[in-house]
Amino acid sequence: MKRVKADAVVLPARGVARGSAYFLVLALAATASLSGCRSTDDAMLRGDRYWADSNFVAALAEYRLATRQSGRVEADARVAHAYVMTGQLDRARATYEKLTSVDPSYADQAIFDYLTLARSSLQRGDRYGAARAAEAAHALRPGLAMPEMAVTLARYYATIGDAVRALQFYHRAIATGDPGPRLALLYEIASLTERSGNCVDALPYFRAFSQESENQDSVTEARWRMGTCALEHGRRAREDGQAERALELLQITVELGAPQNLLDQAWFERGEALFILGRTEEAQMAFERVIELSPYGRTPLAARAARRLDEIRANQVP
Repeated sequence: MKRVKADAVVLPARGVARGSAYFLVLALAATASLSGCRSTDDAMLRGDRYWADSNFVAALAEYRLATRQSGRVEADARVAHAYVMTGQLDRARATYEKLTSVDPSYADQAIFDYLTLARSSLQRGDRYGAARAAEAAHALRPGLAMPEMAVTLARYYATIGDAVRALQFYHRAIATGDPGPRLALLYEIASLTERSGNCVDALPYFRAFSQESENQDSVTEARWRMGTCALEHGRRAREDGQAERALELLQITVELGAPQNLLDQAWFERGEALFILGRTEEAQMAFERVIELSPYGRTPLAARAARRLDEIRANQVP
């Protein structure tokens, strides 16, 4: 057998050498790619196994590894779900926002997760956590009802002074039609609306409560608050030149007969509004009522009513 000298090794031609190197790179790249896929799949499988054992922290770590290795949406979906299960709402929201921007169909999974977290927070007595989870769900689906949590969330937002959100949830709770908490909710809505500086909008709720409730003490208070509000805003409307609106509001106080110690003022304001509108006969009756309600007809308000009566009579045609 012919031996080849060591210094007589024949190298491949330049073109062949380059071609071999090219195929070697491709082979290495393919191997790395397959290895990466296997690594990603292995991480997902390990995560799923940990999940099956309820070891959510370990599962989350594997899912995060999988998403770093591949960036696959399936891995991101598992990461988001695991964040929820480990109580990391902010990270879950950030991950779900990324997911839904790529594939909107993941919104359903996100909403389900947020509601699950909200319910579990309520069971622990964590109204703050429940509210934040509910907000996340509403951000994805604003019309979401959540009737089983509406009352709790309404009262939570009322407690922290967020009247706008509280009223939103109160109205959703009322819309469920459950007669059990209805009266309490009506009163709470009225009170919150009143505290927010708009007692006129509270009037329908106070009225509904007073018509349905059998608690006389609460009904008396509701009527007092209605009458006070109607008188105050009726006076303002009359001073602003809105006589018709003033009459509508003042009629509430007069019909309720409350507050009783302010009825003479309500009748006086009514007389003034009627006088402005040129309805002098009705105005005369209102001013006469002021005098009747005033002790011995000698209060300063009775004196003003008497002067109005003199003015009306002086202008009447004989």
